[in-house]
Amino acid sequence: MKRLLYIPALLLMLLLAACQTPLAKRNILVIGDSNGAAADGWVYQLQQIRNSGPMVNTALSGNTFGFTENGNRDRNTLENLTPYLRRGYAEMGGIDEIMIGLGTNDCKDRFSDREDEIVTNLETMLSRMQQFFAERGQDFPRIVLLTPPPVAGDDVVSEEFQGAKACTAAISETLRGIAERDGICLVDWQERPGDEVLVHSEDGIHFNRQGYQILARQIVRSCY
Repeated sequence: MKRLLYIPALLLMLLLAACQTPLAKRNILVIGDSNGAAADGWVYQLQQIRNSGPMVNTALSGNTFGFTENGNRDRNTLENLTPYLRRGYAEMGGIDEIMIGLGTNDCKDRFSDREDEIVTNLETMLSRMQQFFAERGQDFPRIVLLTPPPVAGDDVVSEEFQGAKACTAAISETLRGIAERDGICLVDWQERPGDEVLVHSEDGIHFNRQGYQILARQIVRSCY
């Protein structure tokens, strides 16, 4: 009897898998920073894996969850979230998933007295996303949350990123809790590949092609 029950359950799992949209065909909106904006960054490497499927990449060098640096609001995601979402719809006709890969720039030394605001800004971002889709009667896309990549110690990084290693580690711990609470798929780069990927970084913040390939592969392993 147990064996007979097992067979329908297995068939159901196979049917559900068959109904899922393949990674290469999913409409993905990326919100990120320089590691995603780089010509050979993790977004480019992910696109290589998914055969250049539909994607809108809004990643921007210096981008943060919600800080304005030197009056430049372009790097404040909270200030630009609605245009990001509208652009995703305009260019792809719909959004299946939103990948959020921020946090490194929020940990710059100039923001060190505002670290408590980082997670609040992320929570506000997620809330505004829900509101955006609810107001339009649209299904809320799947969220893929990426921790900041590992950061090297203060002896390696530039002056503006002093203290960023501890800060990004703290952010990542909080992101783990948010992902578990809200059922969000988490790509925990701090855990895997962890600090080993820093052998592919000269400045302790950005990576070479091989490093970005490692980060992209971890996205697939974690959430697809």
